[in-house]
Amino acid sequence: MAALQKIRSSSWIIGLMGVGMFLFILTMVLDQNTLSVLRNSSNNAGSVYGKSLSQQDFYEMVNEASEAAKLRFGGNLTDEQQDQVRDMVWQQYVQFQLVKHETDKLGLEVTEKEVEQAIKEGTAQAFQNVPMFMGQSGRFDYTALQEFLKQAKSMQSQQTSPEVAEQVAMINKLWAYTEKQLRQELLLNKYQTLFMTSFTSNPVAAKMQYEATAVASSAEVAAFPYRAISDKDVKVTDDDLKAAYKARKEIFRLEGETRDIKYIDVEVMASEADRKALEGDMQALYEKMQAGGDLAALVNASKSVMHYVNIPLSENLFPTDVKAELDKMAPGQLNAPQYNAQDNTMNIVKLVAKTQSPDSILYRVIPAQAADAAASATRADSMLKALNGGASVAEVAKKVGVPSDSMWVTPQQFESPQLSGDNLKFVQTLLSSPLKQFTIMDMQGMKVLVQVLDRKAMKTKYNAAVVKVPVDFSRATYDAAVSKMNRFLAANRTLADLEKNAAKEGYRVVEQANFQTSDRNIGADGMYNPGVRGSKVAVKWVFDEAKPGEISGLYQVGEANNHLLVVGLSKVNDEGYYAWDDKQVKDYLTAIVKSEKKAAVAAQKYAGVKTIAEAKAKGAIVENLENVTFAGLANVAAVSVPDPALTGAITAAKKGATTPLVVGAAGAYIARVTDRKNISTEKFDAKTVMQQQQQAMMQQLGQSTMQVLRQNAKVEDNRYKF
Repeated sequence: MAALQKIRSSSWIIGLMGVGMFLFILTMVLDQNTLSVLRNSSNNAGSVYGKSLSQQDFYEMVNEASEAAKLRFGGNLTDEQQDQVRDMVWQQYVQFQLVKHETDKLGLEVTEKEVEQAIKEGTAQAFQNVPMFMGQSGRFDYTALQEFLKQAKSMQSQQTSPEVAEQVAMINKLWAYTEKQLRQELLLNKYQTLFMTSFTSNPVAAKMQYEATAVASSAEVAAFPYRAISDKDVKVTDDDLKAAYKARKEIFRLEGETRDIKYIDVEVMASEADRKALEGDMQALYEKMQAGGDLAALVNASKSVMHYVNIPLSENLFPTDVKAELDKMAPGQLNAPQYNAQDNTMNIVKLVAKTQSPDSILYRVIPAQAADAAASATRADSMLKALNGGASVAEVAKKVGVPSDSMWVTPQQFESPQLSGDNLKFVQTLLSSPLKQFTIMDMQGMKVLVQVLDRKAMKTKYNAAVVKVPVDFSRATYDAAVSKMNRFLAANRTLADLEKNAAKEGYRVVEQANFQTSDRNIGADGMYNPGVRGSKVAVKWVFDEAKPGEISGLYQVGEANNHLLVVGLSKVNDEGYYAWDDKQVKDYLTAIVKSEKKAAVAAQKYAGVKTIAEAKAKGAIVENLENVTFAGLANVAAVSVPDPALTGAITAAKKGATTPLVVGAAGAYIARVTDRKNISTEKFDAKTVMQQQQQAMMQQLGQSTMQVLRQNAKVEDNRYKF
């Protein structure tokens, strides 16, 4: 989008946008699920402080954020990225509503002057949504924005092509979204600043903080690991567990209902017959490529997940396995079909050429605008003749009402395996045209003059035809898997039956405790494990229909409809607190109580130990620790659990002194401090350390504060319903 950085006239916008369509072409088309929601918007996506967010409003927010993400990263989003955008939008909405609830009570608000000042400064994070207005320094270009808004407004009274009008409308929407994000960012920053000023420090605390990292001790440590004490020597009763539960109850708090579920997830795989059929197809395609067939036609007509374009591409645009092959191949070499286990694909690779290609190109485009295609061609010929005759580029451009500015373009903007038509021809022209010469091109029915002025940062790139076809199952294989699962479900209609008989049929039952609506998919666990794709219908069954002990019907889900899923509900965990005898809670408490009781046994058993030698005589394991600081945690290898109690004891003891018996989290210790030294290369600066402490306190308590606000707000998340 570099073309938008120097917008000066509406005619230039019209011509240049027509030429630059290959850079970023975005769509704001809602999918069928969205349209369904818009027709039936009686349900809400969720609520904060009782204020509901409609599904329609949520979808509009997600669409705005998705388009901004497409523009920032180029191209469409994967399903996983789209899910991440949905989660990001929801989390941002909740956070802003929590903060706004507080700022409204405090009378904090963002003024128009503050917004205007932030736009002029150009440092806010929100500006990353509009890279077309980012200058070469990486800062937001306020002047470019003003020029665009001015020219976009003047275009409303002019006749422009539908494509250009769509692009201008898209950028206007992106700017409106960015401005809204900016206002929220400024309000959040105000609250954060106020929050930060609530914390303070002092020179004494700063000195202690500095010494906690600057002063290091060496120590000889004798350790009695608790694991050496048999579990038979400690008895854990229900009363013990209840007491431990009461002391730690808040960590078992449930913010909303959760479910304990069990499920069977079968991924349908290609059969041997399917694999052989694909091998035959790939061999036939290989022979056609070997015979000299049209590479683009052959590759792009196949089931390959990669397309072929006749331009050199950077190595990062090829999958890892393909790149490894290209590094070893000679130009013109064609590799026979081979299987890649990493992504379960069959591959054919032909290296057409290995060339030195630029990573940046300086060019200019002069549109020959006219009433129709014929008039545009006549004007282009006249302009080319004038330029070849020595006319000034600036004068020729001025005469037809367009600028003669040049611009740099990078691989992120012109390298794509999806290029086709005029866009592909344009890139090929940028890569192959003689420097300084003008070339006439037909771009979307209009003639344009293209001049390449410079090419820099030459790098090795590959013109390669890659056929990468997933080894997929056939319809017969899929139907057989469905039939087998249906027969199994017909004979096992309860969760108990499912668990009892699944293994006999080769199925594995997976347990998932504390499943939440925000997990989106069955099996999801955090950001990096999305679970079974497309299983939201099963999630809806779990929360809205299922009763404990029941199992669902068969769901055919997955990214490629390649997963067969059945879910059973074990238990409903109501909002509030987990019970002390919940399996996971009980296991956690049992481990804590055992450790505490073993600590008591160790304290009594080794109470008379005063020296390292005495400890060793009683069976202690002796180790030497180096560079123990109060800011870190001493960790004896024989115990393998970092221990703050041992750290504090070593730090407090004088050099040469031996600590009393230290009863830690996983072991008991005696330590003798053998050395102490200053390991910091920086001088103590009280002001700097106090600022660091203030920042650290804000971060630590900030999360707790937001958690409390969230609890008070009674956040309700209904996104699983759609």
